[in-house]
Amino acid sequence: MSKRIIWTSAVVAVAFFGMSLYAIAGEGMKGAMPDPYIPKEKVMKMKEMMMKMKPDTFEASLMRGDKMFNNPKLGKNETGQSCATCHSGGGSVGGAAEMNWKGMKMLVAIPTLKGAAVNFPAIRGPMKRIADLGDMNNMCIMTFMKGLPLNKNMRPAVDLQNYVASLSKGKRYKPGGKKVVPTPVPGAM
Repeated sequence: MSKRIIWTSAVVAVAFFGMSLYAIAGEGMKGAMPDPYIPKEKVMKMKEMMMKMKPDTFEASLMRGDKMFNNPKLGKNETGQSCATCHSGGGSVGGAAEMNWKGMKMLVAIPTLKGAAVNFPAIRGPMKRIADLGDMNNMCIMTFMKGLPLNKNMRPAVDLQNYVASLSKGKRYKPGGKKVVPTPVPGAM
């Protein structure tokens, strides 16, 4: 496989999920490869801000995440759907959702989220890329809810990840595990 194809694939993956720390830091291209580190001035500002932050609690984060999970405007989407539309109570309403990818329509089985977080990071999606829980939350927001992705380094994304992870309470960590679809749908990935 040529370096150009590998580089293009990597760029597409980062652009699709829009999640690299590099992009969040707001740095431009520096030569052929982007600098993955945040400039010292920004680090100092972040340290200063962190020293002034009030403590948060796990429970408060769960409550904010639960609100987001049930918010039909999450990601500024206009579909009227929330995460709970397909994952009522964290489970699955069953069936499959339609997704467009590279001009093709495909069915994606709606998995349960109970116990799902313990499987991440895992290879997911038609691009077969390694995704973490935040990537999966954003994929659903963008693909099925037609909304904007959450910045994974900001509190709202962390709160939503915290809530979804709480649905796996008591499950054993098993990175790379398969998604659990209570009732398989023929032809759905």
